[in-house]
Amino acid sequence: MLKKYLSDIAFMQVLNLLVKPVWILVIDRAVQNALTQEIYGNYFALFNFSLMFFIVLDLGLNGYNTTEISRDTNKIVSIAGNIIGLKILLMVVYLLAAFGVGSLLGYNRLEFNLLLILCILQIITSFNQYLRSIVSSLQKFKWDGIFMVLDRIVIISICSVLIWGGISDWGLTINRFVYAQLIGVIVVSILLVVFLRKQLSKIRISFQFHKIIPILKQSWPFALLIMLMGLYNYMDSVMLKLLVGDEEAGVYALGYRLFYALLMFAQIFSGVLLPFFSKNINDVNILREVSGYTSKLLLLVGFTAVFFSYSYGTDIMQLLYPDKASDASSNAFIILMFGFIGSALVLVYGTLLTAALALKYLNLAALITLVINLILNIKLIPLYGASGAAIATLSSQLIFGGVCLILSYLKFSFKLKRTDTFRQILGVLMLLIVIVGFKQYFDNPIVHFVLIAVVVFLVAYLFKLFSVKHLNS
Repeated sequence: MLKKYLSDIAFMQVLNLLVKPVWILVIDRAVQNALTQEIYGNYFALFNFSLMFFIVLDLGLNGYNTTEISRDTNKIVSIAGNIIGLKILLMVVYLLAAFGVGSLLGYNRLEFNLLLILCILQIITSFNQYLRSIVSSLQKFKWDGIFMVLDRIVIISICSVLIWGGISDWGLTINRFVYAQLIGVIVVSILLVVFLRKQLSKIRISFQFHKIIPILKQSWPFALLIMLMGLYNYMDSVMLKLLVGDEEAGVYALGYRLFYALLMFAQIFSGVLLPFFSKNINDVNILREVSGYTSKLLLLVGFTAVFFSYSYGTDIMQLLYPDKASDASSNAFIILMFGFIGSALVLVYGTLLTAALALKYLNLAALITLVINLILNIKLIPLYGASGAAIATLSSQLIFGGVCLILSYLKFSFKLKRTDTFRQILGVLMLLIVIVGFKQYFDNPIVHFVLIAVVVFLVAYLFKLFSVKHLNS
């Protein structure tokens, strides 16, 4: 079981590593460098604003759909028509909510024009995520991986022409950048419908409330969880725009993009884990094995990235954004990277608790985290700007991740093994000493990077991510 899981994960990560770095480190970076910080900061804030209301489009339906279909694939026909009908109704509610709150915040006509395109982008993305939840629930994880990166391939192609094509009157603007994203998700939407034509051909879209309401009753805990997590994840840039302006939001965006790149790598595990855990929820041994292995892998990646960012954060920002990097953006980046440790725990153990339908405690923890995040943003942003928002995000991720870890161990009676705990603490100390402590002794960073790679390999062995027999085979 673990072998199949790792095979699917490996395939999806290869696709991710082929496409996503190009998107973030080449295309998105080129866009940020080509546009002013005010323009990109305004886009970044509006994009996250549209994401804050994304819960209205989903309302927990994707999580509910995944857990139900993973357990019984025959339910596709019986619930899909009602869910699609409900999603169409929710699109109207989403637009009204986004534009209503936007009016209260005083957005101008140009901002509303951009917000409309972004809202349409989120609507189609939500539909694609629902269709992908069917694909993954059918345990077709490799196909899900293909659909996961396909929109980025389309967007990369279009943006490459806009940025470097040299076509007169077709240079890069923020609107064209958003339109490129819109075309990408539309292409994926069409291909998903074709791929699932056998399942979708049997359904009938329903707007009957007596059929929709039972689904809402079952999905609302998922909806509440997504809403609370979405708010504390995306509130930072919106509050930066409101409290200190677009330029500071642009500074924050420089560091956040790299943090988000690492987060996307980890989110692939979550996308596979939810249907996997749901299907095997009664087998505690499998749950222990897979959750333990995945958390150790993500924590190895996380601690390596955290210590590396601490040592080389300023150099990384200067390399990627030579004209715009500053101490403020570097500090925000370094602080955000520490938050990945909490994010990794959420993606593994939060997903496990979701599959187990332990949503009451998750929602309570998410609510407390949101309140803490809001208070920290209000207090810290006026004082420290982008770094203040990063501290709020770091605190939220660590708090919620720690709670998810504790709740999972209590619910499934997982036991901490002293030897494993000692190995992991020793491994983290080795990474800290070599990456942070030894940096001062290397004039040539390449030699330091080689040593880091060797130590990461040794720590992976210490974490029992592989054994000698794996090397022999």
